[in-house]
Amino acid sequence: MGPPRKPHRKSRKGCIECKRRHIKCDESQPKCVNCNVSARHCSYEDLVSEARAFIPASLPKRTRSRPQAERASPLVTCPASSSSSTGTPPADSPPLNKLHLELFHHFFSHILAFFCLDSHLSSGLSSLEMTQCIFTAPFLMNEILGFAALHLSIVRPLQQSFYRHHAAGLQTHALTEFNSANMDVTPETCLPMFLFSSILALHMLSEKLLFRTGGFDTFLNEFVQSLRLHRGVRAVTAQSWPLLLQSPLKSLLEAEGNALTRNEGGCGNECAALMDLLDSSDSMNTSVRNTYRETIKHLQSAFDGSHQHPSRFSAVGPVISWPVIIPPRYIDLLEERTPEALVILAYFGALLYLHREMWIFGDSGAYIITSIKDYLGPDWESWLRWPSEFVQPWAENA
Repeated sequence: MGPPRKPHRKSRKGCIECKRRHIKCDESQPKCVNCNVSARHCSYEDLVSEARAFIPASLPKRTRSRPQAERASPLVTCPASSSSSTGTPPADSPPLNKLHLELFHHFFSHILAFFCLDSHLSSGLSSLEMTQCIFTAPFLMNEILGFAALHLSIVRPLQQSFYRHHAAGLQTHALTEFNSANMDVTPETCLPMFLFSSILALHMLSEKLLFRTGGFDTFLNEFVQSLRLHRGVRAVTAQSWPLLLQSPLKSLLEAEGNALTRNEGGCGNECAALMDLLDSSDSMNTSVRNTYRETIKHLQSAFDGSHQHPSRFSAVGPVISWPVIIPPRYIDLLEERTPEALVILAYFGALLYLHREMWIFGDSGAYIITSIKDYLGPDWESWLRWPSEFVQPWAENA
């Protein structure tokens, strides 16, 4: 006979399934490891709160120069992580499961195809290189899985809460791993860093645009947070741009840059009436007026670029570039709810409405325009006439 069996001590905590099976429960995850591996429903899932909001942090200036490579600053403030500065994955990093494989496949088979990026993978950046790039950067892997989960939460409404929960959790891990890695911008790291920051910004923008809770004031606060994150994306891109032009994305970036350059002269007049109203107003100082003018010029360029590009990727590029290149002062004015800043946002809503068939935007453009019209009231009706008329068919059917 062997030694007497040690009696099992039940955990006073733990999920219901682990208690029933008399096994130790890993309580560090929204869904415990045992339930994840065995694909069982975990009682912890019923207690998970809605996705957290992320508050962007400004990019601090470095006090010492680095001649060989620049140090990338964290994009946002994240929860404390047990990872070291060497880039070791966090201790609470979720184990791989069937859901992750589903999301990985969905990203390559649907997300890339939706943006027409699958055609670009045949020239310049191959699918194998793309996969290798993702595998070498845990933060990028988590973010593409989270973005795929966000898409599934839209196309599978009956499972929306499930996929939204996982989209938020994977994004949290991605942010934590990126910030803890504290990487230099090098030829090896520039590509995963660029892809991560770009997909993350689009992920957070889509989340704010599509899932609106708490009324327009809450939406505006969260949208401003998203705009500040896009400023961080611009900083990362600026650091890595010379290296990106030597990466496998060179042909794609050059093609998009040339297309935008051709449109710099402007060919549309969507913002013409708004610019006239701004110039005729005598109620603002010169500095604020110049901020608005610059913001409107960038918005007209976005209209021009989104009209002329043939693919979804080319069309959406100018749309999502506007939050990246707008002056920081405009974001402050929008946060202060100044009427002119809100009117400009309504015109951006018209640009979103123009591309309402894209799942990343949906009906957000019409929502922004109608909400701002109600917020400002009849005194600003003349300023909002064009965007209001632009979405009139939607308002009549709403």
